[in-house]
Amino acid sequence: MQADGMRWFGFILLCWMVAAARVATADPFPLTDGTTIYGEPVSLTELGVQFKLDDGSVPARISWDKLTPTALRELQAFAKSPNDKELLEPLVDNLPEAQVKRKELVVTPITPPARPTRNLGIFALFGSPVGWVILLILYGANLFAAYEVALYRFQRPATVCGLAAIPLFGVLSPIIYMAMPPNLKSPEAAAPPTAPSGGEPAPLSAAPLAMPGASADSAPAAAPQPALPEPIVFSRGEYLFNRRFFETRFAGFFRVIPTDAEKDLVLLIKASRGEFVGRRITHATPSDLTLQVFNKGATADEVIPFVEILEVQIRHKDSV
Repeated sequence: MQADGMRWFGFILLCWMVAAARVATADPFPLTDGTTIYGEPVSLTELGVQFKLDDGSVPARISWDKLTPTALRELQAFAKSPNDKELLEPLVDNLPEAQVKRKELVVTPITPPARPTRNLGIFALFGSPVGWVILLILYGANLFAAYEVALYRFQRPATVCGLAAIPLFGVLSPIIYMAMPPNLKSPEAAAPPTAPSGGEPAPLSAAPLAMPGASADSAPAAAPQPALPEPIVFSRGEYLFNRRFFETRFAGFFRVIPTDAEKDLVLLIKASRGEFVGRRITHATPSDLTLQVFNKGATADEVIPFVEILEVQIRHKDSV
């Protein structure tokens, strides 16, 4: 009697363990209404899926719209036949991909440096080494500009640079001399002619010759000739003849219509193959220049390489 009771107890325990194992191994299929079905899919059609529950019952078919994306992926793992796989493939492929949670970026606030509250304005340049360096660079650039303006306008570099060296007001020196016309007359040419010393009479060649039979009163007096300015000479060795040299020092000779300062002047260029006289530079390249020269009452363009130029003179047209 006792042995039969033990058998019945073992049989009941075995059934309970089988049922528990089935519940433990049953896959969950969550639905969109929040419930979960534990069972095994037994039938998949276009109308939905039918499950066999753990207790062996088969409830009504569940439509596809009630299954969550997780349930659809579980069904794809259970699909065995080609028809079931073909039926689930479009449903699973159109499922939204699970978004990967991005790592949160921690932004550390930056504390800006404290702004100065004193020594502001233009005078703050004098309070730092960088400011002094900037001022010295500007000061040197102003002196260099004054030197270039002096060469361009044929002024004395010592005078122009000396005025430019005056602090604060020196920047006006290059501007003023740049606006002035070029000084093409040398100091010697500007000085008035002096009479012979010691009361000596003028040379005979300087007095007009009287024609025989003509009275002294009827002899025409010779008109005094105006003093011509001395030529300005630029020689090779003292100057580098290139395109920049002619564009800066002879800018007035590039004009089609000369200014009042250059209308009575000509350029005389001595080259290794001869001398050329002209009033206008028509063209300049990195290797040569084109001078409009006089040739038998007409003008012609003469190309003169810079390497052949030995000397350049600015002369009055009547002194050629």
